[in-house]
Amino acid sequence: MDPKTRQTILLMGTDSNLGYLLGRFAEQSEYQLTVASENISIQDVTVASPVAIIFSSMGFLSRAEDFVVELASLDVPIIVCSSVTDEARARELGADYCLLHPITYEGFQGALSLVNTPKRA
Repeated sequence: MDPKTRQTILLMGTDSNLGYLLGRFAEQSEYQLTVASENISIQDVTVASPVAIIFSSMGFLSRAEDFVVELASLDVPIIVCSSVTDEARARELGADYCLLHPITYEGFQGALSLVNTPKRA
C-alpha cells in the first residue's frame, strides 16, 4: 500500500523508543504512525483524521485529561500504553483500550481491532 494513502495512527508522547516500535508495528499493519506535537489542538486531530490515538503512557494520559475530554467528541478509539494494574484508571481517564506492557505486535493488533468498532455504541 502506498504510504500516502495509509490510514494514520496518532501517537501522543515523546518516547522515541516507543515511537520507533509502534512505527514498525504500524508499518507492518499497513498504517502510518504520526507523532503529535505537544501543543496539538482538537482541530489538528480532526485534520489528521486518525483511525486511533495512542497515548504513550498513563502519565501522559493523566496530564492530558482535559484534551481527552475534547477528544471524546470524535469517534476515534483512545488507546494508552499501560500495565495491567492501570487498566481501571485508564478507563476512568477516557481510554477505550490499554496496550499492555510488554508491548507486542499481537497486542498492537488487538488494540487496532477497535478501529473497525464504533467508539461510542
